[in-house]
Amino acid sequence: MIFGGMKTIHTGFKKARSARKGRIILSFFFFILFLAIAGGVLYWQTHKKKIIREKIESAIRKKSGGFYTIKYESLDLDEITGFLSITNLRLAYDTNQYKALRALHLAPSTLFNIEIPEISIEGVKTPKALIDKEIDGRKLSVRNPLIEIIYTGHGKDSLRKVPTREIYQQILGNLNQIRLDSVSISGARIITRNQKTKQTGIELNNASLDLIDVKVDSVANADTSRLFYSRKQSISFETLSWLSADRRYKFRAKNVSSNSIGKDVHIDEFVLDPLKGEQEFVNSIPTQEDRFDFRFNDIGLKNVNYFSLFDEEVIADSIVIRSATFNIYRDLNIPRDQKNRVGDYPHQAFQKLPVDIDVRKVVLANAFIEYKERNNITKKAGKVQFYDVHATISNFTNKKESIRKSNVMTLVSSSRFLNKTPFNVNWQFILRDPDGRFGIKGNLGPIDAKDLNQLTEPMGPARIEKGEIKGFSFDLNGSDHKMEGTMTLVYDNLKIAALEKDRGAKEWDKKSLTSLFANILIKNSNLPNGDKEARKSSITYERDPNRSIFNLVWKTIFKGIMETVSKV
Repeated sequence: MIFGGMKTIHTGFKKARSARKGRIILSFFFFILFLAIAGGVLYWQTHKKKIIREKIESAIRKKSGGFYTIKYESLDLDEITGFLSITNLRLAYDTNQYKALRALHLAPSTLFNIEIPEISIEGVKTPKALIDKEIDGRKLSVRNPLIEIIYTGHGKDSLRKVPTREIYQQILGNLNQIRLDSVSISGARIITRNQKTKQTGIELNNASLDLIDVKVDSVANADTSRLFYSRKQSISFETLSWLSADRRYKFRAKNVSSNSIGKDVHIDEFVLDPLKGEQEFVNSIPTQEDRFDFRFNDIGLKNVNYFSLFDEEVIADSIVIRSATFNIYRDLNIPRDQKNRVGDYPHQAFQKLPVDIDVRKVVLANAFIEYKERNNITKKAGKVQFYDVHATISNFTNKKESIRKSNVMTLVSSSRFLNKTPFNVNWQFILRDPDGRFGIKGNLGPIDAKDLNQLTEPMGPARIEKGEIKGFSFDLNGSDHKMEGTMTLVYDNLKIAALEKDRGAKEWDKKSLTSLFANILIKNSNLPNGDKEARKSSITYERDPNRSIFNLVWKTIFKGIMETVSKV
């Protein structure tokens, strides 16, 4: 027993020595591991910015084939809190490589220069990034970025060069998933330029984009409820502007905002602004052309389909414009062009737009419209003015599927003609009709005939000395080649004066003999008499293919007026 006990004790001591030896070896192993980790941490802490910089630069070179380079001023990283900040980041294309590609006729159609003063990511879960290859964080912020897009005029359409891989795979790279609570881009500016002409195209200023619950992976890519891989989106910008192709007009939108929750878009102001005054504009063109000056205020789009925008479609329930002004000017003292305008009626031009538009209703709540024309005989300008214009367009669409359901677009408007009397018009446009068919009905309230002198004297030249217009109505149908219909002008006690200008004189004066003959040739009244109704004119007018739809309507109505008042 003693020997047995001693043997047991000896065995125990032997095991104890072995255990102690094992603990020493294990302790030494952990000590070496600690030194390795400590050394690794120390190396990481002292070299992490260089490592990250090399990784970022390598990724950019790999993605762009070495065409783009990236530089930044500073990088701050806190793995514990998951915070990363980069300041003054710049991405630019390599000019030497661009020249080499251009010489080989391989130059890209677009180039990018990007400057971002500050990028920050908060709350990144570092272990998931390292182990699971997932970026999981709270917020990505991009502040005051400047993006310059340069159109080179080389290569094929860049929109056709869509990657064969899914877009989300292009974004992820070697990652399995990117998930962020929010993404915020603020104070952005985007400029497009033409490399050959050096001219600026689109300018977008002080833009902001906020995305909530952003997730980039195969599941989110298939989620049709997500836009920009996010559940909720809001976008706004201060100004968006661009020049027309002929460089005569500037388009500008001001204070635009949109929120995916309400699916609404609001625009404070949209203008079509001519860059030259009336006479300067006329001096710059070889043939007659309308000069436009349009302004729209307080515009709202309701229930916009955001996803359709990426398919180049604008789909919404309604567009409401609270106020607007339309000023149009034409000088008849320069020659007309010889362009054939058949097929260019407004509803025909609308059908040719490259973007599909499908809006149930467009409402113009209050507008002012002025057409000003400088006569080539009197050298004076007359103004046709409509005040307090209220208009509604229904079935405002050029989308084939919607036109199959209803091919009639209607425009109903009410206004005050010359701010003197009510004027109501109803247009009906037959969409995609091979002959461009349309109809127009209208009626004008009572007005003192002398109030029309602001039109007849500069445009006539004639002066209405007295008369009362009791009412005026018309019902016309037009096509690419003619207009026909009926009209009724009810008036009484009409007397006119013909105006002529003596040689060397500056003013147009009444010529008694000419005026006498003119009044002999007109009927001074068209009133209903007992059971007899006022005379109604049936008109057919062949269209001048060089003229617009408005000229066709006016010439048809004018022909009817002359047939009504003339004894001949």
